[in-house]
Amino acid sequence: MSRQIIAIDIRGTTLVGVLLSTGLKSNLIEGCAQVPLSTDSEAVAPLTSALAQLRRQLDFGDAAAVIGLPADHTLFRTIAIPFKEEKKIRQVLPFELEPSLPVAVDNLVIDFQKGLNPETNELLTVAIDRRELDATMAALAEAQINPQLVVPGDFALALALGAHDQGLPEQALLLNVGQSKSTLFALISRKVALARCLTANATTEDGVELLTLKLRQTLTAFADNQPGGFTPTTLYLSGPALDDETVAARLIESMEIPSQTVDLRTMVPKLDMAETTQWRPCVMNGALAMALIEAEGRSCPNFHRTSSLFKNYWTSYRPYVRGPAIALAIVILLAMGGILLENHLLQNRLDHLNRQAEAIFAATFPDTRRVGDPLSQMKSELRSVQGGSIDAGQAIPQVRAVDILQQLSQMIPKELDVLFSRMVLGGDGLTVTGETTGFNVVDDVKSRLEQNGLFKQVTIASANMDRSGNKVRFSLKLEI
Repeated sequence: MSRQIIAIDIRGTTLVGVLLSTGLKSNLIEGCAQVPLSTDSEAVAPLTSALAQLRRQLDFGDAAAVIGLPADHTLFRTIAIPFKEEKKIRQVLPFELEPSLPVAVDNLVIDFQKGLNPETNELLTVAIDRRELDATMAALAEAQINPQLVVPGDFALALALGAHDQGLPEQALLLNVGQSKSTLFALISRKVALARCLTANATTEDGVELLTLKLRQTLTAFADNQPGGFTPTTLYLSGPALDDETVAARLIESMEIPSQTVDLRTMVPKLDMAETTQWRPCVMNGALAMALIEAEGRSCPNFHRTSSLFKNYWTSYRPYVRGPAIALAIVILLAMGGILLENHLLQNRLDHLNRQAEAIFAATFPDTRRVGDPLSQMKSELRSVQGGSIDAGQAIPQVRAVDILQQLSQMIPKELDVLFSRMVLGGDGLTVTGETTGFNVVDDVKSRLEQNGLFKQVTIASANMDRSGNKVRFSLKLEI
């Protein structure tokens, strides 16, 4: 089961989209495209028209969307605040940033990333004009795109470079070069320590010279604020302006430190690409980086926080889960129906057997009132009829009942208040039931009967006080 992510990198004059399919074993770039932001049509907004065209080219359906806003429209600032809790940081962040911003802080949407040193509480903040964000979200809604992340442009590429380039030095630079504006990132220990926008036309020799000068000035100021200085050993280059190989060669030649262009696709392990995809690394790197940020769940400054992680995954995987979920529900319902049906059939069978037992009892003992279990009552009645046993195969002791009664009468003196109410003689011996005035009398009767030579053993089967509390009902088992 795979998940699709569409990353849309919005730039000044173009849209760049990369459609990434993620799986358990590998990821696949299913397609990529670059669409111009045309201003020919007055009826349709350029962004809305470009999004519709991008959807037609890539056919990304309900894929999870990650949007990158133009980096040159983003304000980057580095500040230090005396708090570590995120809730407190967000409360005081507008007040701390206000003196250094060229616009009113109320008109901005702000997010941040914690700096390298947690002891100094440094923050790298990003801010975008709220009206621009609202206009972008409206265009996305019109194009039926619900973004999971809205991030500052080029920032995701700096994070992806730190995560996937195995040969990244301790201190490095990333310069994302546009036609008229470029974004500079300083990376220390694979983390973004500085972000700045530089204005210069890199397609001309004068523009390259101006860009080099601004780059040198920015790094000098940044190094002065670092405790150990800052001496990068490699400059990584990317951006749509470098799609022209002559511009890339001119820029690499003018730089004072070793420089190289970036192809993020080759740095990511287990990343394949469809055969029909026309990959242009300097143009597509940013969009691919945003897709990887979402796929890998990495932290990135985000201007859009209305959706939860669970909702994001449910939106992405819902088309794949719907079918198995319906099948599972049907299986559960069938299983429950089978259990209920089997229980109903067993209950009917039990009721039928009970009615049969009651009919047999009524036919066998028409004058006897049924009390409790009919089987137990029938066994008791049969014992009475057969002289104490329902098993005709058992041998009944060859002793006359009148002789037994005589022995009982002789062994029990008249002064003992003992009344025998029942005697059952069977193959398992003789059972005598009666009542007397106390438990000691029962013991006395047992002792007297044991002295008679007719009875081998006498056992008190039960002895209980009746409800009135005046009599003790007992049962003696005598072995003849």
